Amino acid sequence: MSEGYTAPIHESIDMLPGEPPVIVSKTKWVHKSSSLKYHREVELQFIRQGQGSYFIQDRNYVFKKNSLIMIWPYEVHCLVSHLDLWIDKWLVLLPETLLNEEGLKDFPRHICLAERDAVDLEVILKSIDDEGKDRRPFWQDIVKADLKKLTCFLRRCNVQAADELPEPGNQLIKEIVEYIEANFAQDLTLKALSNKFSLSPTYLSYLFKKNIGLNFKRYLIQRRIIEAKQLLENDPLLKIASIPEIVGFRDFPIFYRNFKLIAGLTPSAYRKIMYRHDK
Repeated sequence: MSEGYTAPIHESIDMLPGEPPVIVSKTKWVHKSSSLKYHREVELQFIRQGQGSYFIQDRNYVFKKNSLIMIWPYEVHCLVSHLDLWIDKWLVLLPETLLNEEGLKDFPRHICLAERDAVDLEVILKSIDDEGKDRRPFWQDIVKADLKKLTCFLRRCNVQAADELPEPGNQLIKEIVEYIEANFAQDLTLKALSNKFSLSPTYLSYLFKKNIGLNFKRYLIQRRIIEAKQLLENDPLLKIASIPEIVGFRDFPIFYRNFKLIAGLTPSAYRKIMYRHDK
């Protein structure tokens, strides 16, 4: 169990052939900053203790003890930071195909578990985590059985949550983020966005910080870098020099510096690691 959190380079499952397709880890940490992330897999966040909020796609989801949060592949998200945010949580990465096969395509974004269900879920996740670490004889078979228990547990949660009303979202933030999503590769500025939605730049900055945990500039840069990462992952023939303009950077050195700062690697090194991972 780690006492801090550092995002993996490619934020994806990297298991050896024949091993169960799952990553489970438990963390206890104080969160001091927000950063946008995405995964090629389904991500489950099980908050055992603590409270705060996740920004996913275009909505803010407030969580508390025993919250279960589902994040689907390539959904942009971040944990909204604030002072004294302390969390004890489990992180699970699973292939989307596994959940689709179990009829979980419509699993709710966020549910709060009863204590009994939370204990049951923690037992399953701890077993997967322990078996993956110890790797004693037949550990793969035990993990696969635990995975079946996990998907059955989620199916039961899905049935129990069917009658719950969806959480209300902030419609203004939703519209603003949707506009950014459609225009982040353009010459988008805080002033232009403020004029578009008839808001003052100060108030718009406040909305971003409150609901997303990032100011507008940081959000825009990180969103552009996420797009650049996806281009590097999906198009091995695309010239790196052409990527900045595609994602909204007008200057290659600025793109290069921000990519290295956020991804922890140069664009070329990132592409090599992703290619090796996919092979």
